[in-house]
Amino acid sequence: MHIEVVAELAQGFEGKPEQARLLMKAAASAGAHAAKYQLVYADELATPDYKYYALFRTLEMSDEVWAGLAAYAQELGTRLYVDIFGARSLALAERIGVNVVKLHGTDIANVGFLHQVARSSVPRVLLGAGGAHADELAQAVEILAGKEVVILLGFQAYPTPNETNQIARVRLLADRYARLGARVSIGFADHAPPDSPLRYALAATAIGAGARVIEKHLTLGKAMKLEDHESALNPDEFAEFCAVVQGCGAAWGVAADAPDFDMSDAEAGYRKVIRRHVITSRDLPAGTRLSPADLVLKRSSADPVITNIESAYGKTLKRALAGNAPVQPADIQ
Repeated sequence: MHIEVVAELAQGFEGKPEQARLLMKAAASAGAHAAKYQLVYADELATPDYKYYALFRTLEMSDEVWAGLAAYAQELGTRLYVDIFGARSLALAERIGVNVVKLHGTDIANVGFLHQVARSSVPRVLLGAGGAHADELAQAVEILAGKEVVILLGFQAYPTPNETNQIARVRLLADRYARLGARVSIGFADHAPPDSPLRYALAATAIGAGARVIEKHLTLGKAMKLEDHESALNPDEFAEFCAVVQGCGAAWGVAADAPDFDMSDAEAGYRKVIRRHVITSRDLPAGTRLSPADLVLKRSSADPVITNIESAYGKTLKRALAGNAPVQPADIQ
């Protein structure tokens, strides 16, 4: 099963083009499928009197820089995703060929903006659902009916207490939206503290619950304390995280509704090895019609042997067998 890993770079580029490129290279090298930044224009986020407005202004980069990042993503063999917060960032995402945008949880009920996204050429939307209510989600999914939507659960709380993740919601929503098929899937934004023993396990839990997209923060170095570093992994840790997530996807596999579940050759071989042999439980004369009381399963050195004990029930012994003797195919009819 394919699990998509999105490297959440957020505001870690700090408005510096070269830093943005380094983050993207780290994401691609670690094995992420996409590198995602917040495409920030201060006027889309706040009014000038807001206390962090000046900070938002420092995060702005020119359209040319963003176009260069899109080209760099292609060069690295990865994908550029962006958070958008208004018409200007949406228009730039379209212009530079971004195929996936994320809507922050703050816009889950921003109906006008949702309709703008719905009318855009962007085919896929990560719908931030941290803090969202069920009716808000349903409305957003309906408005975005023409898009492929990933409902992205999870939230950042600096730190995010483990018990507040409510990963059970992944399964709840996966079941609720299953009627929409592949158009709506569920993802999980993992904000486990980087020093927590759960820094890899939360994603694995979400995958088991039905998440098919995992978002995780990446930083160039926690010691640098770049923007949004609080729940971020260093590049080497992120590479291990990607390997764990892909290993979980491989372990999930595919189960067929068939008698043997379409088990792997390895498991079929295991089944063959562990089958014990049909052995008599007591002395049995020739002509005995075999019943469960007559047979047990044990290992023996006989060859050939019968391993399916039920296939022997009701059969008749051609010759007498002592107790604790293997029943071989030639012994029954």
